[in-house]
Amino acid sequence: MSREKVPSLKHFMSKEIKEQEYNIPSLAALSNVLRSLQRYEFKDNHGEWITAVKPELGPGISERVWEAVRTTGENIDACHSVKIELQAALATLLQDFGILAIPTVPGPPPKLQTDPTTLEIFRAKAFSLLSIAGVSGFCQVSIPLGMYENLPVAVSLLAKQGSDAFLLNVVESLYGTLKEQVEITGK
Repeated sequence: MSREKVPSLKHFMSKEIKEQEYNIPSLAALSNVLRSLQRYEFKDNHGEWITAVKPELGPGISERVWEAVRTTGENIDACHSVKIELQAALATLLQDFGILAIPTVPGPPPKLQTDPTTLEIFRAKAFSLLSIAGVSGFCQVSIPLGMYENLPVAVSLLAKQGSDAFLLNVVESLYGTLKEQVEITGK
C-alpha cells in the first residue's frame, strides 16, 4: 500500500506508529482505521442497548465495549475515505482474477505465559494483517498447511470483493500442492 494509492491513510500515521520498530507503519495505520470503524459500527448498532442494560462483561471485553460506546466518530469520514481508496487500490492491483498472498500471522504463536507487552505486540501485528481484508471488504481465506519445526504454518489469500467463489475454487485447486510443499520443506 503506497501513500499515493491510499492518501487518506496519512490521517492515521502517528509519530508513534512511524517509530515502532516491530511494525509496518502503513499496516499499523490501517489497523487503527479498522479499530475505529469497528468501534463506530458497534456503537451505532449496540450502543443504546449497552448504555441502557449495562450488561456484565468479562475483563478485556468490558473495556473494549465501553471504549466503543464512548467513541465520538470524529475520524469516521477519514476512515471511510481510506476504505474507498484501499478498495480501489486493491481492485486495480488484483483486477478480476488476481490473488494477494500474505502471512496469516506475523510469526510463531506466543507461548503460554508470554509477558503482556510481547503478547500485545503480537496481537497488534496480527490485527494489522487482518486489517487489509477487514477495511477493504475483500474476501480472505486462511489455509492451514501443517507443521514446520513443530509450529503451525498457514498462508492467507485475498481476492476482490465479491469473489468468494473464485477464491474458494483456487484454494481447492492449490491446497494439495501447497500442503505437499510444506511437508517437503519440513523434511
